[in-house]
Amino acid sequence: MVLVDVKMLSGFTPVMSSIEELESNGQVMKSEVKNDHVLFFLENVWGIANSFSFSVEQSNRVSNIQPAPVMVYDYYEKDEYALASYNINSVSVSQ
Repeated sequence: MVLVDVKMLSGFTPVMSSIEELESNGQVMKSEVKNDHVLFFLENVWGIANSFSFSVEQSNRVSNIQPAPVMVYDYYEKDEYALASYNINSVSVSQ
């Protein structure tokens, strides 16, 4: 089993319906949201080109938003992992 641990950008929260949709359409086995992280549980990623996305919404205005980490690791072998970061490209804010 593989975990994808996505730290939320400062001032943003996940849209739960988009996460629930990933579970219902079988793209992820399970997900958990806690402490500004979204954890996705995947059956396997080896040899398969996997991609998925979920929506976030701005909950607080934050200036100078810094990149946040994404860590992918084997649930049983935590020493095997990959680390990346992401940031927002553009933001459309409804007022």
